[in-house]
Amino acid sequence: MTARELLESAASLARDAGSDATAWDARILLAHAIGGASPLALDPQRDVDGALLARFEGLWEKRLTGVPVQHLVGEWDFYGRAFAVDGRGLVPRPETELLVEAALREAPKARWILDAGTGSGILAATFLLERPEARGVALDSSLEALALARENQRRHGLAGRMHLLASDWLLAAAPSGFDCAVSNPPYLAFSERPRLPATVRDHDPSQALFAGEDGLSAVRRLLDALPQHLAPGAPFLFEFGFGQARDIEREIHKRPAWAFVGIEPDLSGIPRVAIARRQGS
Repeated sequence: MTARELLESAASLARDAGSDATAWDARILLAHAIGGASPLALDPQRDVDGALLARFEGLWEKRLTGVPVQHLVGEWDFYGRAFAVDGRGLVPRPETELLVEAALREAPKARWILDAGTGSGILAATFLLERPEARGVALDSSLEALALARENQRRHGLAGRMHLLASDWLLAAAPSGFDCAVSNPPYLAFSERPRLPATVRDHDPSQALFAGEDGLSAVRRLLDALPQHLAPGAPFLFEFGFGQARDIEREIHKRPAWAFVGIEPDLSGIPRVAIARRQGS
């Protein structure tokens, strides 16, 4: 069977199954099954048979049940670098790259950074890779997530600069005068679960997705606890969900420890990243 025929068959199976799997997913998984090939460079006339065919069919069968293509490949690109990805942490999303860009801009001289709820560790790792002179602490309450973050820490040579800490948000963290804090906290309401695609609902860790009845409980905890951990004037940048911008701005304004800086949209124009600064001198 040629690659073209195999991809056409895969697309037909996805349609018949009512799956959200795409033709691009199929190309990615076929390239992965072949080993090291670029999805864009696949030769449509290449013969795919034997062990390669069996490997692709096994991957595609899992994809049709809702397993994310990122989990099947085992790594994914974020900010131009490959990170290990699986069900222990959120799948890296393009909008989160905007959070990194904003943090690098808002804290250009930061040498000591905090990533609250690090998951796979991509925020802390990326900031530190972009700022070789900086060090940081990445914390998470999930030991499984921290194990994944450690894989990415080692993959990118950050064992001496990226310190991992098991903590229920900031409870185990001592006040340290961080120059910048970042977070991609859970921000979905419990009521949103039935509407999520299966790739998210069934395969991303629930504690990284849901935050109370209105989706803001994690943000409130961070806004309450972070001031004692940040140096005066240090920024805190975090991602939030669709339709939450007004509530996020209100939560920041109601706390005297914070100065509201602004909210930035993602590439679709949806408000996505909040920026606040620790008040004081």
